[in-house]
Amino acid sequence: MQQADLPTLPAVAHVGPSAPAHLGKATAIMVDTADVPGDLAAGLWRTAELLAEDLAKELDLPRRPQIRQGTVAAHAVGLRLSSQVDSPEGYILHTDGATVITGADPAGVYWGTQTLVQLVRGAYEADSAGGRGVELQAHVIDSPEHGERAVMLDCGRKYFSPESIKRLVREMSYLKLNTLQMHISDNVGFRVECESYPMIVSEEHLTRSDVRDIVAYARDRHVEIILDLDTPSHLDHILESFPEYRLTLQDGTVLDNALDITIPEARDMVKDILLEMMDVFASDVVHIGGDEYLPAPWQEEDPSAIDDTSARHVAEWAQDVTGDARAGALDAYVLYMNEIAECVRKHGSTARMWSDDIYPGQGVVRVDQRTQADVWIRWDDSKPTAEDIVDDGHEIMNANGDYLYFILTEDGIGTGPTKNPTGIYESWDPRRFMGAAGDEGDFDLPARHPMLGAHLSVWCDSPPALTQEEVLDNLLEWMQSFSQQVWGGEKIAPTFAELTEEVVSVVGSAP
Repeated sequence: MQQADLPTLPAVAHVGPSAPAHLGKATAIMVDTADVPGDLAAGLWRTAELLAEDLAKELDLPRRPQIRQGTVAAHAVGLRLSSQVDSPEGYILHTDGATVITGADPAGVYWGTQTLVQLVRGAYEADSAGGRGVELQAHVIDSPEHGERAVMLDCGRKYFSPESIKRLVREMSYLKLNTLQMHISDNVGFRVECESYPMIVSEEHLTRSDVRDIVAYARDRHVEIILDLDTPSHLDHILESFPEYRLTLQDGTVLDNALDITIPEARDMVKDILLEMMDVFASDVVHIGGDEYLPAPWQEEDPSAIDDTSARHVAEWAQDVTGDARAGALDAYVLYMNEIAECVRKHGSTARMWSDDIYPGQGVVRVDQRTQADVWIRWDDSKPTAEDIVDDGHEIMNANGDYLYFILTEDGIGTGPTKNPTGIYESWDPRRFMGAAGDEGDFDLPARHPMLGAHLSVWCDSPPALTQEEVLDNLLEWMQSFSQQVWGGEKIAPTFAELTEEVVSVVGSAP
C-alpha cells in the first residue's frame, strides 16, 4: 500500500511521493543532537525511547529498536530539530531509504512519531508483515492550527485513578491533544491530598506523589496538565468542613455550595488551598473556576439566587471596597475573581476562568484583562458573544457546551442534537462558539480574532453512571472526532461514519 493512501489522525496537511523506507528488526532510532541545547536534547532522547517501545509493539519485534546518537542511516528512523519547520508543534516526516522526522521543537518531533506509528499500523495490517517489517513511503508536512487542544476531566465529582488518568493522557497524545485540565474539586469531592486542609480531602483521592507522577508522564508525551480549582460556587464538599464560610442570604437561607466572598478568612482559605495545589501541579495555566455563582437568566426570580437584594451584604462589601455606591453583587464577584487571579499571577502562572459572568461594560469593576476566558456558555442573545469578550481584552478558549460536553447522567451519557462525536465532526469547528444556550444557535468567531484553542469537557454529574474504564472507552470516539477538528486542515472524510470506517478502524487507539 502506498503511504499516500494511508490515513492518520489528525489529518495531515500534505502527503506526497517519496522513496520507501523499511522498518523492522534491524531498524535503529538515530537521535541527532549535535549543537542542540541540553533540555531540547533530553526531550528528543525521551521521544526516541517512547517511539522504540511503540515500534516494538506495533511490529511485534523481539526487542525494542536500539537508540543511538548521530545522523540517520538506511532503514533507521531519524529524529532531529531544524529551523526549516516554522511551527513549534509542526513536523516533517519523510522517507527516502530511511525515515526522518524533523521538528522545530521536541513537541513537533513527538507528534511526528505518533503519525509514524499510525502509518506503521496501517501498513502492518495491510501487508500482514507478522513481525518481519513494513515498507513505508510518505512525505508529510503537518502543523496544528490551534495551540491548545484540550480535554477537561471532572475528577472532583468522580475519582479517577492514576492509571486511568495516564491511559487518558496516552490516548490524548496519540491524537495530538496537548492539554489535560484536571478539575479536582466539586460539590461531592476534593480529590488531591491537601496538607494544609486535610479535612477536605475525599477518601478516594490522588496523593501529591500521584499527581507529580502524572504530570511527569504527561510532560514526556507533550501533554500539559492544568490545575482546575473551582470557586466560589460548587463548594458543597469543602464547605461541609467550614460551614461558617457558607453564604447566608438576607432571608436566612444558607447556600451549601456558595462561598461568602466577603469573609477575609474564607478568601484566605481558598488562596491557601490554591497555592498548595499550584505547588503540586506546577502548571503554567491555573483555572480558577467562577461558574454558576450568580444566577442564569431563568434563575433570576429564584429566591435563592445571589443578587443585590437577596445578598445585600455582598453588594455592600463591593461598595465599601470600590467606594462606589453603584457597585453590586456582580462587582463583588468580579472583585473576588480578580483577587484569586492575582494570587495565581503572583506565583508565576496565568489565570483562566469560566465565561459565565464576564460582562464587558457592566458594573463598576472589570474582570482583569490578563485573565483568560473559558467560553462555554452564552445564556441568550442579550449576553456578550465570544467576540465581545475578545474585544474586552481577554484571550479565549472554546468550550462550547452545546457540542463539547460529555456528561455523565443517571441514564449514562447525556445526549443532544450536536452533543456527540457526529455533531462535533460534522457541525462544529474550533471557531464555533455557543450563540445561545440549549442548541438555540451558533456564533462563529471571525477569523481576524485570535483564540487559544478548544477543549472537550468530561462532566461527572452522576458519578456512578459509568465506571472509570467505561468513561474512557466511551470518550475515545469523542476525542477522535474532536482531534480532527481542533488540529485543523481539510477533512479526510466527509462524515463521521466514514471517518470511523476508513480511518479510525485502521488507526485505532494508542499502543
